[in-house]
Amino acid sequence: MVSPTSVSICDEHDRIPVRNDENTYAVNHEASATLDSTKAFEGPEKLLEVWFAPDRYNLPRSMARDGLKSVPREMWEDMLGLVHCKVLSFIGTAEMDAYLLSESSMFVFPHKLILKTCGTTTLLAGLPRLLDIACVHTGYPAGMEPWRVFYSRKNFMFPDRQKHPHRSWKDEVKYLDAHFSNGSAYMVGRMNSDHHWYLYSAKRDATSSVKADPVVADGRFEDETLEIIMTGLDQEKAAQFYNDRIVSETTSDCDASSASSDDLDPGHAGGAEITTKCGLANLYPFSRIDSFSFSPCGYSANGVTDATHNYFTVHVTPELGCSYASFETNVPSSVAGMNSLDVVSYVVGIFGPSQFSVTMFETRATKNSFVNACTERSPPAEIPGYTRIDRIVYELDEYDLVFLAFEKTEA
Repeated sequence: MVSPTSVSICDEHDRIPVRNDENTYAVNHEASATLDSTKAFEGPEKLLEVWFAPDRYNLPRSMARDGLKSVPREMWEDMLGLVHCKVLSFIGTAEMDAYLLSESSMFVFPHKLILKTCGTTTLLAGLPRLLDIACVHTGYPAGMEPWRVFYSRKNFMFPDRQKHPHRSWKDEVKYLDAHFSNGSAYMVGRMNSDHHWYLYSAKRDATSSVKADPVVADGRFEDETLEIIMTGLDQEKAAQFYNDRIVSETTSDCDASSASSDDLDPGHAGGAEITTKCGLANLYPFSRIDSFSFSPCGYSANGVTDATHNYFTVHVTPELGCSYASFETNVPSSVAGMNSLDVVSYVVGIFGPSQFSVTMFETRATKNSFVNACTERSPPAEIPGYTRIDRIVYELDEYDLVFLAFEKTEA
């Protein structure tokens, strides 16, 4: 992941080629060749999910058949310019478009958008543009609020370096409340620890004057999202996310508009090598992975599963003193042949953090609930080599949330 001060906002010649076929892969060689992570400092990401329907089959009748997936990529790139990040590459499937960004990732589904950005990016500054795109381009009813909204982040390492509206949690909540009428804000975890977590959630007001089409009743759809946030990475394990590639001081020789999808630049080639060596490629072997190795250090990856809406994303800032890694997925544990605790153990083993937190969102219709297991008197939520210091459970409308915090056990 790279600081926005080291890259420019999307210029016209930086755009990746627009393709309409599914299962595609495209690389922005122009942006990829000139990225430098030297100035990276703030690993913890801001994470926004905006749902316009519970799934692609319950979109409002006025919306385009493919919903948000019908939006041209250049329109998303313009929105990302407001956030201060740019597209490095893209994986397209029938169910989603996965964008690897200079500052983390974006996933576009017919019915929802997930945007995750690190550093001093101004993620929420892109929210008005996102809502405008949904109404003007896809036909989402004007004046109708999204079906669900989630915004979350870990406490920042360097909060004084953030820009409006991210200078404080109070400012972020005020900004979100200006756009949504039925929001709730939470702080989860110990305020005097390095691992507490902020959450804002909003749902469409049932009393809204704008009549919505009928949608799936609350609690009848299945959704789960697992996020692992890690700090104090083991130095030997963090070393694999460094490289000695020299960043180009000029533009790439390969024009992004004519780039072959098979013609990987050094950043993507290095990312693919790291993905295999660190073991991430073995976690979900049935997925396609788009990854990037920043210079002199840092790593990002998106993984998607064809013909499903499942994804995972990983981001690493390995610098000593502010090392950080995150992992997020909506792949059901039953599909992966593992339970959620197995996934946590595997990912934590790759990075060896001194501290980490786990959040799991689940709808109450989710089978083999991890949240339910964690509410038992003796929950199976132990990780070898770590001591659990927090377990907090919330009920949020049709979702359950569990927050777990761990510290490395002293030898």
